[in-house]
Amino acid sequence: MKLPLKNPIVLILLCLMAGMFMTISFLETPLKFQVQGMTLPTALGLGKLMFGISTRIQDLFLLLILVFMMLSRKNYTRFDFLIIIFFLTLVSLEQFWMLPVLNNRVDLLSAGQSIPPTLIHDYFIYTETAKAILLITAIISQFKKQNNGY
Repeated sequence: MKLPLKNPIVLILLCLMAGMFMTISFLETPLKFQVQGMTLPTALGLGKLMFGISTRIQDLFLLLILVFMMLSRKNYTRFDFLIIIFFLTLVSLEQFWMLPVLNNRVDLLSAGQSIPPTLIHDYFIYTETAKAILLITAIISQFKKQNNGY
């Protein structure tokens, strides 16, 4: 069975991005709190580092994906571009609003200060979940619909 693609390079980039993103967000992040002997400040500092790097890598992937989508734009619909633009919007919200606030909280906790609870961590989790759904949708949308002639 032949599965025609809109652009195989875009599919590869989306799959690589999804693997990296989901490994960090949904595997590494919760597991580091299970490591025996790892202190909360160390785990939080590691999270601060990993998410900072992860968002920059996502920016790079998104730029490459958009470039390759534009090179074969006749194969893409408005919906395809909207998925990537919405993903980029979520990454930007994380990078320029959520992560700076969360990083500040990590610094305060690491310095031994107590801080009041906030919903921003929940918002970050919801955003990561939305990004996972968008990535899966973007991957599925890379396959062209076949006209079976019926």
